[in-house]
Amino acid sequence: MKGKLSAALLAVALTLSLAGCGGETGLPASQTAGRDFQKNMHQSLASQLRTVCETDGGFYFMGGRHWQAYYLDKATKRAILLCGKPECSHEDDTCDAELSAQTLWFYDGRLYFTNANSVEENGEYVDYGNRVYSVAPDGTGRKVAQSLEFEPSGDQANAASPILHRGTVYFSYNGDLYAMKLGGDIKDAEKIWGQELPEVETDQYGIPVLGAHYLSYDLWADGDSLYFMTDLKLADGTYKAALFSLDTETHEATQVWKTPDTEEVGDWDTAGVSPTQWYVLDGVLYFYLSGNGLWRTDLSNGETEKLADTGDAAPHGTAIFSDDYLCVLNDGLDSHEIFSYSDSTGHTGGDTLYIYGLDGELKAELDLKSLYDELDPLNHIQLAFCSGDEVYFLADATRQGGLGESTQVGDVMGSAMKQYRKYVLYCAGIDTGEITQIDVWEW
Repeated sequence: MKGKLSAALLAVALTLSLAGCGGETGLPASQTAGRDFQKNMHQSLASQLRTVCETDGGFYFMGGRHWQAYYLDKATKRAILLCGKPECSHEDDTCDAELSAQTLWFYDGRLYFTNANSVEENGEYVDYGNRVYSVAPDGTGRKVAQSLEFEPSGDQANAASPILHRGTVYFSYNGDLYAMKLGGDIKDAEKIWGQELPEVETDQYGIPVLGAHYLSYDLWADGDSLYFMTDLKLADGTYKAALFSLDTETHEATQVWKTPDTEEVGDWDTAGVSPTQWYVLDGVLYFYLSGNGLWRTDLSNGETEKLADTGDAAPHGTAIFSDDYLCVLNDGLDSHEIFSYSDSTGHTGGDTLYIYGLDGELKAELDLKSLYDELDPLNHIQLAFCSGDEVYFLADATRQGGLGESTQVGDVMGSAMKQYRKYVLYCAGIDTGEITQIDVWEW
């Protein structure tokens, strides 16, 4: 019955949502007809909702109890499992929602995703490594679009952080950056940047030891410009995040920004190492320093200025950007005690959202305290994304059980202490202050 209901709701939601495609787009102005890199979807801090993309009428995201694909309708605020099979149990890999997606893109009427799952062929599992797949908007018709590895290994670190921008897939492979057309052959991928990998200390089994440092890239596209954030090794052996502008024609990378020293901007949670959150729009880098403020740097000349002081409102806050706003949550650092309700973000709590324009003006304060009365316990609010005048966030209502009790997801400290996972998805209106719980199928 649940499968039939899900199928009917999915069909209606997608019909209404996609009917408007081809007319005016509801996507941010920085996205050219839905073909540009989706910047505001590249911000999520929610541990159970990190993979998301946007369409005119809604969002696709990975989440739920079994980490499956959902479609969230913007108008109805209802999220439907991306599977229309009437008799599907939605509990194995035959379900259309089982994408195991590490990345989601919606492009030219199809949903694209990446994963590194092995494929069963003739009774055996074959490892094809990291690949791009595509499905129809309703999750059907899965196809392999292309590979992201020259020698398939399935190691996600080998083909990390791919982005799609104007029909080109940009990705890193073994420390080098490549570009190729969506749907192209890996043999035609063009190396656009590379450097020697730093030596990584490994144990006797070849596994990197704790503290070993990878060369990694956080790719970004802004109009005709391509950027990547990576870590620079300093003379004292420490690392500092730096932003590079990459010329895809000449293959030259130019450092346009690096994390400022505390002597320049003051202190913050990751002082001198990396910004808490960042966003490039129209050639300007906006960056947020937790407990400090909102800053901007003109990447054409390096001029930097502070736009807003956020330290008093959120001494240890987390934040996400969009083309219009910086959304700061006043959550705090988690003590990481053994029996704490710690999630993977390292933060806890949060009861007020401060919304700033990118000019530094405080636009709104959204009170979230009522959620702590509705959910018992509510351990942490995690920001997911901001679209238009709405902010989406996940409430972690995980609770600890007694000794020997059953659990839905997993154990904490073996079998001694059990953990009951519960997450609730919300949307807050920036102009109205109204908070709406998203109706999610089987979360």
